[in-house]
Amino acid sequence: MLETITNVAEILLLVFGLMFITMGVGQYGWRTADWGGVVKMFYQRICMNTSEYKWYRLGVSSFVFGVIVRIVNLTIWPV
Repeated sequence: MLETITNVAEILLLVFGLMFITMGVGQYGWRTADWGGVVKMFYQRICMNTSEYKWYRLGVSSFVFGVIVRIVNLTIWPV
């Protein structure tokens, strides 16, 4: 039962993390119409407003937490 719960939590955290990152990046792209800046944001700082940054930060933290759950899941229940 716990294995199923962690599998579902892992998938949900990873999917929601990617969706939130996409929302933050999309908001930045629509606001500035600088879609090249979207690619630039992964290696250089760009000017995001508060709302965009909140979505981006929430997405990254959800994604990282999903990866941690995945590692724990594989540690406790190896395939």
